[in-house]
Amino acid sequence: MESNRRKFIKNSALGMAGVAAGLSLPSKLLAHGKAKLSKDSLISIQMGPHSLFDEGIPQVLDFLKEEAMMNSVMIYSHTYYGVDRKPTRVLAHDHGIKPRDLSQRKLRMSWVKHSESAFKDTILRHQQTDNSMEYFNRDLFEEIRKPASDRGMKVYIRMLEAGANRASNIKNYDKVLVKDVYGNPGRGPCWNNPDYRNWIYATMEDIFNNYEIDGLQYGAERTGPLSQVWFRGEVPECFCEHCRARNSALGIDPERAREGYQLMHEYMQKVAAGTDKRVDTVMVNLWKHLQKYHEILAWNYQWFQADEEIQQELYKRVKKIKPDALVGRHVDHQRSSWDIFYRSAVEYQQMANYTDFIKPILYHDIYGPRLRWWVIDRWQKLAFNDFDVEETLSIFYDMMGYSPAARVTLDRLETQGMGPAYVYDEVKRCVDNVAGKTDVVAGIGIDVLWHGGGMQPYHSDPLRLQKAVYRAVEAGANGLLASREYDEMRHSSLIAFGDAVKQLM
Repeated sequence: MESNRRKFIKNSALGMAGVAAGLSLPSKLLAHGKAKLSKDSLISIQMGPHSLFDEGIPQVLDFLKEEAMMNSVMIYSHTYYGVDRKPTRVLAHDHGIKPRDLSQRKLRMSWVKHSESAFKDTILRHQQTDNSMEYFNRDLFEEIRKPASDRGMKVYIRMLEAGANRASNIKNYDKVLVKDVYGNPGRGPCWNNPDYRNWIYATMEDIFNNYEIDGLQYGAERTGPLSQVWFRGEVPECFCEHCRARNSALGIDPERAREGYQLMHEYMQKVAAGTDKRVDTVMVNLWKHLQKYHEILAWNYQWFQADEEIQQELYKRVKKIKPDALVGRHVDHQRSSWDIFYRSAVEYQQMANYTDFIKPILYHDIYGPRLRWWVIDRWQKLAFNDFDVEETLSIFYDMMGYSPAARVTLDRLETQGMGPAYVYDEVKRCVDNVAGKTDVVAGIGIDVLWHGGGMQPYHSDPLRLQKAVYRAVEAGANGLLASREYDEMRHSSLIAFGDAVKQLM
């Protein structure tokens, strides 16, 4: 018998835009019998604490368990990443409450109680909560424990690193920011800065020492200096004292690296402006810099290894406190799907040595416009300036190893998205790389907003969503994680997700 909530979504005008209840995967897919989830598979969702308080903890958990087939929730312990920027138009309107414009709310960003003594080895301090903030006197991770346990659901911490724009919310954060080749502060923290590392470690140790938490998913969403120059035309980072010391100790000349990156950046600025007096092609000129300054590649590689060291140390420290905690790894979209320098620097099999699961982002819908405008358009104007956009897309597909079925034509990327075949390709690549050493939890995109021209909704087609779920499991995913965040996902879409999970059990 259908629940009242499901009936409401099926019959309401808001829910009819993407009626999901009652949809099922095509029998020709299920007939193969290859895709199966076990009763122990991690089926979870990412969400901000405000959603649970806004809608009610029991109500949200009941819906997620009964309709979306979730056995756990992954809740942000800190929301420095930008939960407060989303306007009402991109929030779900079928949750039973009227969504409120997050950009007009004063929500706290640190949602746990921290002990001052835990941070003795770092100058950084988390945001101090005061009574001007919504839910300032609530402790979600204490309040949710019993309701979750009563429903047989687990509670995991989710955390993303904060960008430079959060320097005013974290004491001394401006002192740990990266430095670019000109010595200016950059867009995020330096992974080699000991104060930053100790702050991340202390944050997680303090949480696991003081709360009953079942696990962690941590991640950073930044690429390296080489991608900044080649694919974005940005000033390359980081050349701070800590990065210089690290690389110098490894025999990599910091000054030659800085000089090489600076010259490469200046050249790319001319390419972008159309003022380079080209004798050879852009690609030939870029490779001239790489061969003359071999430090460029070495510097880029060491930047990614610094991030891996943080991930490895976090794993060790959390496991020391709680050996049975599930410590997972978030791999953001550029890393999972289009940054060739990151992919070649850090393989999934390397990550598998210090994680209980890897969650690659696989946004089959929104990846279409992202690929069209964040990747192909930018690449063609910079490193691939010798080619037109059609040729750049074709080279991209070949270079990244996309199967014929996953390749969407340029004119259909923005409106159609990518699709389930793309999900299959990327999950299988991850599964084949880890070779059973760790679990692969597919980060399935649901109603992920589009940032082009301001934030706009980009709703998932329910049947394509179900097919993406199926193809992820068919490719070998051990679990599923509904992404990006609950407050963006329509309940109708989550019901479609849940129906697919039921058929795969």
